[in-house]
Amino acid sequence: MADLSVPDVRAQQLRDLVDAIVVTPVGDDVFSARSPDFWGEERVFGGMVVAQTLNAALRTVEGLRPHSLHGYFLRPVRPGPPTTLTVERLRDSRSFATRQVTAEQAGKTTSRMTCSFHVDEDGDEYQLPMPPVPSPEEIASGGKPPGPFDERDVGPLVEADGTLRSSGRLWLRAGASLPDDEDVQVCMVGLLSDMTRTSFRPLSLGTWGTHTDASIDHALWLHRPARADEWLFYDLQAVVNTAGRSVVRGSMYTRDGSLCLSMAQELLIRPLPGQGGPAPWIATGSG
Repeated sequence: MADLSVPDVRAQQLRDLVDAIVVTPVGDDVFSARSPDFWGEERVFGGMVVAQTLNAALRTVEGLRPHSLHGYFLRPVRPGPPTTLTVERLRDSRSFATRQVTAEQAGKTTSRMTCSFHVDEDGDEYQLPMPPVPSPEEIASGGKPPGPFDERDVGPLVEADGTLRSSGRLWLRAGASLPDDEDVQVCMVGLLSDMTRTSFRPLSLGTWGTHTDASIDHALWLHRPARADEWLFYDLQAVVNTAGRSVVRGSMYTRDGSLCLSMAQELLIRPLPGQGGPAPWIATGSG
């Protein structure tokens, strides 16, 4: 296996990831994408689906920025076979554009997502502040090979009564430079928005492989442009676990404290008795 801590190897893996995110036109508002087996699992990481969907929608819009995405994961996407993404133009106006993207693999619908775009306007400026946390340089990375991304685990924030104000806090960035292409950057940020670790099941934060963790839906609000190859702080909070499902929400900040993204997601969390072990970032002490 290649040593992913070597900069050239990591840069190549990121180039391969960008190639997978940037979809290929195959017809009028129809695109094709392939998802290599980057994560060694039977299904493609949900963040990849988000990134490819957003990229397909972006290819049909000019002069507007994406500001929200809402959609459902209907079936798992398998690595290897192509996915066809069909874009429907629901709305075009001077200030807004709306696109619906339906993804299919092997003749079956795998996801359906709606993306909205808006022209930049002047207006009031307000946001919830970024909470005080150590900088990524103050947190050890540990010995685990980092793959295509750098991560630094800050850990949960526990209240005096035992509840979790934050069930996951981490710094994220691409492990090598990405193209100076705003579409690539926002799609990669969309991919990072699904890197929620185990924050959605606070009763088993430190374990991995003990549950069926499958995303049901995903919602993003993109407030400000951000670079995915610069450090981003992700503050995650489990809202509820019940009936085998979880709702988690997240706030992502640039290093200067600007809120760039808000996320909400529901997941299926079925326990798998007798399986799994410590989460990799717990076992190695890395982020």
